[in-house]
Amino acid sequence: MSFNKAFTDLVNAFTKFPGVGRRSAERMAYYLLKMPLSQVKDLAVKMEELHNHIKPCRICNNFSSGDACHICADVKRDKDVVCIVEEPKDIMAIEKTSSYNGIYYVLLGRISPLEGVYGEELNLGKLISRLEKGEVSEVIISTDPDNEGELTAQYLIEKISPYKVKIYRIAIGIPLGTQIEYIDSVTLGKALVERRLV
Repeated sequence: MSFNKAFTDLVNAFTKFPGVGRRSAERMAYYLLKMPLSQVKDLAVKMEELHNHIKPCRICNNFSSGDACHICADVKRDKDVVCIVEEPKDIMAIEKTSSYNGIYYVLLGRISPLEGVYGEELNLGKLISRLEKGEVSEVIISTDPDNEGELTAQYLIEKISPYKVKIYRIAIGIPLGTQIEYIDSVTLGKALVERRLV
């Protein structure tokens, strides 16, 4: 195999990662070429181990090395409260706040008509089963505050409303430490609509 073909194939593989464009992929490929073979093999082994040993939690779909993830297995967590997120990475962001003590439910995606993904394709089975059994008293919808996230939130509200649970949407508005004059009009408008009594 020629260098050009092998290099191009690797670059194309790297561009499949989210947020990695062609130039970044090329830099990664060049860096890989400069690495000692032992480090390349070690990296390949770690990637294979990750793929073989990490699986979705049977309760919430978070990444887990066991049957249940560390959050669902934690007896100190409030199991009545479920925060719905799009991806496992969203759990990490929320956990860093140390402001939430419930459990999660990961959709493993979101509604995106442009990509051909609709509500029926969301992974809601395990959540609906818990709602039907009355195991949940409160749901917090924490999808991204963009068009796809809002579509997903509306779909979830429609699906969850028939059950006797409180439904919340995370507050969306002005970040702390920001001056109002520099905030985009969509965010500012949303903050005004979502205002709260003090």
